[in-house]
Amino acid sequence: MNLMNRSVLGMGMSLSGLGFVPVGLAAAIVIGAGSSIACSQPIGSDQIRVLVPQRSIAVPGVGVVTAVQSVHAEVRIVGSVATTTLTMVVHNPTNRRAQARVVVPVPDGAAINTFGIDGIGDEPTAELLPRAEATRRYHEIVRQMVDPGLLEFVGNAMIQSSVFPVEPGSERTVTIAYEQVLEAHRGTVEYVLPRSAGVADSSIEWELEIAVESSGDNLGAVFSPSHPIVSTPEGGSRLRVDVPMLDEPGAFVLYASTGDLTGEPTVLMYPTGESSGYFMFVADAPDPVDSDQSPMLREVTIVIDRSGSMGGEKIEQAKESAKQIVYGMAIGERISIVDYSGDVRSFADGSVVITKDSRKDLIQYIERIQSGGGTHLLDALVVALRQPSVEGVLPLVLFMTDGLASNGEVQIRDAAIKNNTANRRVFTFGLGFDVNAPLLDAIAQGTKGESTFVLPGEDVEIKVGRVFDKLNGPVMTGVEFTGGVGGFCGTGMTQETRDLIRRSKVFSVEDDGLGDLYNGSRVVVLGKYENLSGMPLWLRLSGDRDGQIATLGSHVSNDEASTKYSFIPRLWAQQRIDSLISQIRVSTADGSEPDTELVDEITSLSLEHGIMTEYTAFLATEDMAFESLVEQDENGVSLMDGRAFLESEEKSKARSGSRGISQSLNRKDQRVTSLQSRVASDAVVQSSGMIKSNRYYDADMNHVTISTVQRGTGSTLYRKAGRWVDVSVTAEVEQAIDDTVEFATDAYWSLVDDLADQGRQWMIANRGEIELMNHGKRILVKNPK
Repeated sequence: MNLMNRSVLGMGMSLSGLGFVPVGLAAAIVIGAGSSIACSQPIGSDQIRVLVPQRSIAVPGVGVVTAVQSVHAEVRIVGSVATTTLTMVVHNPTNRRAQARVVVPVPDGAAINTFGIDGIGDEPTAELLPRAEATRRYHEIVRQMVDPGLLEFVGNAMIQSSVFPVEPGSERTVTIAYEQVLEAHRGTVEYVLPRSAGVADSSIEWELEIAVESSGDNLGAVFSPSHPIVSTPEGGSRLRVDVPMLDEPGAFVLYASTGDLTGEPTVLMYPTGESSGYFMFVADAPDPVDSDQSPMLREVTIVIDRSGSMGGEKIEQAKESAKQIVYGMAIGERISIVDYSGDVRSFADGSVVITKDSRKDLIQYIERIQSGGGTHLLDALVVALRQPSVEGVLPLVLFMTDGLASNGEVQIRDAAIKNNTANRRVFTFGLGFDVNAPLLDAIAQGTKGESTFVLPGEDVEIKVGRVFDKLNGPVMTGVEFTGGVGGFCGTGMTQETRDLIRRSKVFSVEDDGLGDLYNGSRVVVLGKYENLSGMPLWLRLSGDRDGQIATLGSHVSNDEASTKYSFIPRLWAQQRIDSLISQIRVSTADGSEPDTELVDEITSLSLEHGIMTEYTAFLATEDMAFESLVEQDENGVSLMDGRAFLESEEKSKARSGSRGISQSLNRKDQRVTSLQSRVASDAVVQSSGMIKSNRYYDADMNHVTISTVQRGTGSTLYRKAGRWVDVSVTAEVEQAIDDTVEFATDAYWSLVDDLADQGRQWMIANRGEIELMNHGKRILVKNPK
């Protein structure tokens, strides 16, 4: 072990360019409020306190002490070996000397590489406690501090330092580095940085930077199901990953394809039974057939709204966006420009080939566009979609508008479908609040495009440019997902086996309307499976690649499913809710009421998985008892009561204005299937939705955060009537409480260890009363308040 008496902030990778964001810490500081106590002198239980991750500590006679000010986590993954360096700044804001001990939960099997504390005269020490011994230490600290917060880390190993002093008003920089061999599956490794799943507030600042290196020549898919990331290639076998949004609670999880199977799809499976479960299929776009140019040329139609409301800055930004696209297209690609207000004009009849001369003429045409008049959106859309198609190009439409159409929503949507004979992908841009958001969503989704909304004060050119950059280099078009039982022949099979195969299936697939894969893009498909035969499932994407049918596929079996992939059911439910809300918004365009079956399914999924939207936020109201959410039909079968949802839906029927825009943005935040988009300098941004936190835009575009819901492995907790309640209890509302377990009793520690074996120990790492289901019993846990 390398012991250091100096700061180690300069070691490892560069820290430049990263910002700090508040989040909790996967470490704890044990602080004594006593006076002068030497490092080697033992501290009694009445002299120490624990800073639970994401929480502060009140030291008697001193007040609240936030011992950890900031954390920098630096991770290097080379093949299947990861080195994690945590640099923590410990601050003593009081006028009394404090004694501290750092306790860091780490994955089981880790080994200490480096430990050091700056400014310490005597060499500090640190020891690694394996899982079983660490669990006993967690129990000891929780009992001593009368605080269950650390229980969520039971099941991890622990690095524990010796006690060291922190002088009044001073800081200490503590550095811990540990190495671990990552678990690999089919060439994909899993990296986990333990952090708190609690929803309590924190003033700790975090920054996280990761370098991933392949053991071969190329890296495969690198993605996180827990947090948005920004990844930047640094050569064919190295990638830098930044995590700009660490305010999401819970462990940071990263999957990286660093082995021999790079380029193959990654499939993760979560079991719900012996032969059923959920799957997550992740595939990166294949490399272009010719790296020097796009394998398929594009035909881009730019549609610009030049109505009177576009006057001033908006029309100028729209024109600059159009010029940016003209300059960004390759020689030989095709372009068309359509502009409209009360009439519709175009640069030419159909598209023209990009040449040096045509570029000049196109720029001059764009510069002459002036705003004024009404908004004949339908006519412009029909003109753009009816243009003669050209063989061998990918037809795209970028449609900009800031106003409401003079025609009806249903009429425009149907006209878009009817006139899109060339299968053009329409990317819509709504500028400001005076747009019909559901209409723009429906047009984009129905043509395998994407909708984008530019809020007042935002730059139109930047938003359009980001979408267009992502459309660079189409490498696989018309992508479809299929799955089932296959890869074998039926010769010699019994009738029973054939029947099992027939009943085995992949179903309820959520793929967000797959369309095309562009250079550097990624697709994620979520779904369920029943594999009664036990034979391999096949999952694959297929599409056109340079005129040839190409596939990206994988065979998987039941024994590859693991409960550690517990995030998959919630991601599937998140995508399913987005799809259902989309169906409701489309079906109610004519003023009709939403389908009650869709409403019930949204409400049920939201309650089960703890996913709050503007439609289902009522589920998180603390004074609403779970019993009020359940009713029974004439046969005594429990049904979700969607009345509150319908009231929300009634309030949210606005198709335009900030309310309509907020609904569209909330749906975008829930999507997880399009995880990656290209930005400047070949960096890519992965947005994986609001994975843990419950935040959404309300009708006034304010961010609403719900803190009465907490999610983790295997369940969801709701704050009801002053008590945390397991969602599983809702299915057993008639069942009385079977057991009451008091804090720190033998029964309590037995329950902790039992839940840890299931990965559900996080459920009782909260203060106050907690009601949960375990092995069919309804249990009330009485933690300290």
